[in-house]
Amino acid sequence: MTAGPGGTPASVQIYRWNGSGRLDEFLALIHAAFDGMQPPSSVLRETLSDLAARLRVETALLAQVRGDIVGSVFCAIKSDRLYLTRMAVAANWRRRGVGSALLGAATDEARRAGAARLTLRARQSLPDNRAYFERRGFVVTSVGRDEDRPPYYAMECILR
Repeated sequence: MTAGPGGTPASVQIYRWNGSGRLDEFLALIHAAFDGMQPPSSVLRETLSDLAARLRVETALLAQVRGDIVGSVFCAIKSDRLYLTRMAVAANWRRRGVGSALLGAATDEARRAGAARLTLRARQSLPDNRAYFERRGFVVTSVGRDEDRPPYYAMECILR
C-alpha cells in the first residue's frame, strides 16, 4: 500500500476488487457515502446488478480495516489518464487517511498503466470535495454540466 499525504493508518489495507462476494457490503458503503447529497446522486438508484456490470469494465480499489470495507474508488484508463469516480469513505473512517490511501493506490494503478495524470469530477455544490482534492495536488481544469446532472469541476493531478 502506498502511504497518502500525512501518513496512512497501518490498519488500512487497499486492494483491487477481485470479484468475489461481498457485493452487497460494497454497494451499501457507496450508497451510505452518497446519501444526503442535493440533488440526490444517481448512484443511489444503482442495484447489485448495476454494480456488477460496472465492475466488469472498471477497476475498483477498496480500503479495508479488520475485514470491513471502509472505502472505495473506481478507476478507468482513458487515453493517457486514469479517471477516478465514485470515491466513497465510510462516515466513521473519514479524516483518518482512508481517502489518501485510496488516492495513493490509484496513483500506483496509473503508473502501472503508463498514465500521466489522474482526473476526476467534483460537484460544485460540494466545495469541501474540491478543497480536499486540491490539497492533494489536483487543479481545476474546467467546469461543466451534463444533462440531468449537477454542475461539476473537472480536476486533474499530473503524476511526477
